[in-house]
Amino acid sequence: ELKGLVVTLSCDGHLHCSYMGTDPSFFTAPKVDSREVNYDEVDAEMKALQKVIREATRNQDIIPKAEAEDDLTVTAIVSTHLDDVSQAIIPEINGIAVPSVTVKIKVSSRFAVQSAKMSVCVQPPLAVTQAQFVLHSLGIGSQVAVAFSAFLNGQYTPADLTGDVAVSYSSPTGVPRVAQCKFVLPLCLVCCPTTASKNAKYKITVDTNKPPINLTEAFPELSEKAEDKEGNALAFQFIAGSRVTVLASKTSQRYRIQSESFEDIWLVAKELVQRFEQHFAKLGVKDFRNSFSGPIPLAEYFETVDHHFELRLNAQKYQDLLSERAVQFRAIQRRLLTRFKDKTPAPLQNLDTLMEGTYRQVIALADAAEENRACLVQAFSRLRRATHLLILLVSLWQGLGTDQTALLEATLLPLLQDTPQLGWEESVDAAVSHLLRTCLSRSPKDQAISLSTSQLSMPKDTSRLKKHITLLCDRIGKGGRLSLSSEANAPTTVMMPVNSSTLLLACCEAIPESIAEDEEEDPALQQEATEKIIKKKQPSKKAKSKTA
Repeated sequence: ELKGLVVTLSCDGHLHCSYMGTDPSFFTAPKVDSREVNYDEVDAEMKALQKVIREATRNQDIIPKAEAEDDLTVTAIVSTHLDDVSQAIIPEINGIAVPSVTVKIKVSSRFAVQSAKMSVCVQPPLAVTQAQFVLHSLGIGSQVAVAFSAFLNGQYTPADLTGDVAVSYSSPTGVPRVAQCKFVLPLCLVCCPTTASKNAKYKITVDTNKPPINLTEAFPELSEKAEDKEGNALAFQFIAGSRVTVLASKTSQRYRIQSESFEDIWLVAKELVQRFEQHFAKLGVKDFRNSFSGPIPLAEYFETVDHHFELRLNAQKYQDLLSERAVQFRAIQRRLLTRFKDKTPAPLQNLDTLMEGTYRQVIALADAAEENRACLVQAFSRLRRATHLLILLVSLWQGLGTDQTALLEATLLPLLQDTPQLGWEESVDAAVSHLLRTCLSRSPKDQAISLSTSQLSMPKDTSRLKKHITLLCDRIGKGGRLSLSSEANAPTTVMMPVNSSTLLLACCEAIPESIAEDEEEDPALQQEATEKIIKKKQPSKKAKSKTA
């Protein structure tokens, strides 16, 4: 019999009887029967376990193998046409209507799946009408389809048009799993056709090894609104950016992409290269190749880097000033409270005026810091677009493969967003320095340098970073190969179309390193080399006695 029960009735009609205390445990440990050990059975079991261990250690791959078919399959289908009625939150930007496009996601299940939830992520300033979906439980062989619209929701151009879909669920055995897929939004979602411009500040030329094609064939969705019916010129007006013009040469196999904004060239250049590859693949051409003859526009790229870093410095200054004014505001508050609590009140001595002025300064600094933060977000998007364009040009310049391009992208784009604790400049500087000391080093001795364990901090300026990026492009241009494996660190020979005498001269003469590379020696190595030179110059004891 229990006394003191608390009876509660919930709103759902459930009756609960609860009490405080614990239930006693009546479990008693059973007696252990002592028996003799059968050593033959133990030896047989040990041999069986050792056999299993040997078979497991033969396979060096510690990553579990993926199943032939997943329990859950996620596919994304992007509509080829824009929505008739735009779902964008901002109806128009810079006088241009903001369109939207429908994306349909299909989820197919082979087994019974429980607690399935789907998340959709796109790059800012892109947005979707619904980012979270609850799919509840899926039966065996069931299929669920959901749809949403994507649109531009900001005053700047996104750095990437790809989106990610992730579905988290629990398998029939209760193991949590995640199924993912990607989708690519159309270029017409962020731009519209316009009149081509003849001149622009920034120009990039892409070479091909096939005769020039009609640009309207590569972009059929813009053929109706294009003014040049011959297909030699095509222009894109970004909704939240500048105009980008593509000009096809009539006599050579070149295409010029020009714009008043360096970073806005990225999305058009990427789309142009992909459309060319798809066009010639449909024609059955297997030896088609895009290329870039250079030079790499590092000066234009460094302008974007400096602008982003300047905004980071401003953010740090605003943070320091805001902290000082906040300390001053709290000190004035304490003095005023002391005056008000005093039984014999004294004159305020203009403390109230000083407090009001400090409060206005705090509000003004907070507004300026918030405005600078919004500019920093846009500047980081510009920096990402410019970096994507630089990676594309370097890959076309040296004909980098997929693995090397992915490694270069991971080096120059390690972050998806900036944070006050870790910024783009220090992250990229550390990654580029690692490549220069490993796979792009000048000698095998430099590869033995251990990784730096120092904490990353915001640099004073961008001179070191720009010097390292210049060195990176220079060594890639001299035949350096990007790889994380030690076997691939040996320099590769770049074959150039030259005659026999030039080839013989190139084999006899070594390529001189630039002066900038000599300045990039590790300080520890320089100190070690200096100590060795000093030791060699010091005379021995016998020599000292003779001279004495």
